[in-house]
Amino acid sequence: MNRKTSSIIALAMTLSTTTFALTLDEYMLVVKTKNKVFRAYEASLEASHSKFVAGDLTLSPVFTAGYSLATDMSQPSTLGTKREIQEYSLGIAKKFSTGTAVSLSAQTDQFKNETAAPSDQFSTGGLGISLTQSLWKDFFGHGTRLRQQRESLVNQFESLGIDLKLRATAFDAESAYWDYAFAQEDLKLKKENLDRAKKMEKWTSNRVSNGISDRADLMNVRALAALREVQFATAEDDLKTQEIRIREYLVLDETEKTPDVTADLVMARLDVAQLAKSNKDIVKIDLYLSSLEAQSKQMIASEIKDSLRPDLSLVGSYGTTAYNREYSEVTANIADTDKPKTFIGLNFSWMFDTDAKTSQLSAASKDALASQYIAERNLVLGRIAWKELLRKYELTKKNIVTLEKVAQFQRERAKAEQDKFNKGRTVTANVVTAETDAAEAEVSLLRAKSGLRKLEASSLLFIAL
Repeated sequence: MNRKTSSIIALAMTLSTTTFALTLDEYMLVVKTKNKVFRAYEASLEASHSKFVAGDLTLSPVFTAGYSLATDMSQPSTLGTKREIQEYSLGIAKKFSTGTAVSLSAQTDQFKNETAAPSDQFSTGGLGISLTQSLWKDFFGHGTRLRQQRESLVNQFESLGIDLKLRATAFDAESAYWDYAFAQEDLKLKKENLDRAKKMEKWTSNRVSNGISDRADLMNVRALAALREVQFATAEDDLKTQEIRIREYLVLDETEKTPDVTADLVMARLDVAQLAKSNKDIVKIDLYLSSLEAQSKQMIASEIKDSLRPDLSLVGSYGTTAYNREYSEVTANIADTDKPKTFIGLNFSWMFDTDAKTSQLSAASKDALASQYIAERNLVLGRIAWKELLRKYELTKKNIVTLEKVAQFQRERAKAEQDKFNKGRTVTANVVTAETDAAEAEVSLLRAKSGLRKLEASSLLFIAL
């Protein structure tokens, strides 16, 4: 068991027995380990690779073996009224990537005839090699290379499509993490706001009882407290919703507690920055897939065109022969080359140019052309999507800097208004307004930071070419 596997098991066991705060890396490690969606996609990736390797099945050697027993009583015959033949054969055949097909064979036959010697029994046998080579279609493996290139592109298309699903699921899981982190922080913030509002309500109630403030001030503060209670209840509900999402990704059962998360909403990740500095052509994966699909269809069109071409094949064979009354003598001398048999020839084939043939060629080429047009457009859109992500990312970073200042100013304003109110130098409405503005500024800042982290996570959906 390696160190990585041990750490995964230890983390999963700790998660199932205790409640602790998960960092993003720990959270994603548990999700990818326990969530079967990731395992399903990983299995699909392996299956896609296996299908690609299996494409060369036609190049695998094939072994054959045979035995037959035949009886012939047909007439007329010069070898008697009944003839028995036993045949044994072995062979191995293989097609090479050069387009050459080679087969080796060994065969023996035993003949028994109801007639007078020496024709009453005899045996024959021989070893042979045969060769077939396409001189046009698959010359030096041209057709084989077309097939392999097409299967390679299909494998890239399938693998990247599955990888995109993996990335999209990881992005959704990470988004759930940041939403849960935001909901946790938002609940804490809403609780602090509610506590301050209740303190203000209690303090204002005492001032009304002492005749320092009027009842309108008290109603204003109570309205603020009621609003904060609603906001707190809404934050609790939102946290519950996000908790359900994160539990689904962590695959927790009912007896397991939901862990807290130690989300760093301040420290920027390097995903977007590293891609931006790579000086590579970066596009969105789902749009880039159409480019691989177009290349695959172009190869399919080339393969179809090649398969419909005329072909000229060279065929040849060489074999030894052995003959004797005794079967043992034949097997002993089966490799003798004193009486060989040879064959050499050419085979030509050509499919006539019918409407069906023309239509198949036209359909393949037009389908490839249509896919190419779509791919070219999608590549442009894929680059635009990356530029748009960078624009939003930079804008969000600037907004966070501004929102941090706004939140700080609003906190100081609310504190100053509270001090003035304690000294009787301002009205309750000003305090309530300042408190509300400060709370809204804090939430806006928190939401912007969470959104920035999700923008960084969305870089998973892009690829550098």
